[in-house]
Amino acid sequence: MENQPILMMNKLTNLFFRALDAMNCEKLGESITGQNMMIIGFLARHNTDVYQKDLERHFSVRRSTISKTLHIMEEKGIVKRSTVCNDARLKKIVLTDKGWMIYHLASDSVRVLEEKIYTDFTEEEFSTLKNLLCKMEKNLIA
Repeated sequence: MENQPILMMNKLTNLFFRALDAMNCEKLGESITGQNMMIIGFLARHNTDVYQKDLERHFSVRRSTISKTLHIMEEKGIVKRSTVCNDARLKKIVLTDKGWMIYHLASDSVRVLEEKIYTDFTEEEFSTLKNLLCKMEKNLIA
């Protein structure tokens, strides 16, 4: 039972985010969760406007989950929601100066952990892993 792929992926995800949280806490002097870092990274890398629905789709999470996460990030001063001129119901999600600072300080942590995870992987193994994960995601979405 312990070698079931789903349990192994869950364990790996937990280990990754625990290590990321620890690295970021040490660097930033405050707790920024791995999930927050993923959202910060997504916002930092997109040159177009990002809305809550974009985050829901990209991370495959429910509206309530992303709403709660964004609320906490807003309270911490990491993101802000800005109204859009042509539709007051839409709120654009943008990084604050603090959010950008966190991105620049902590993006190195993600890179270091990714390098550590893929140590000893050949290009073929890495490609196979990505293909298998994409196939699994596609199977769940279908």
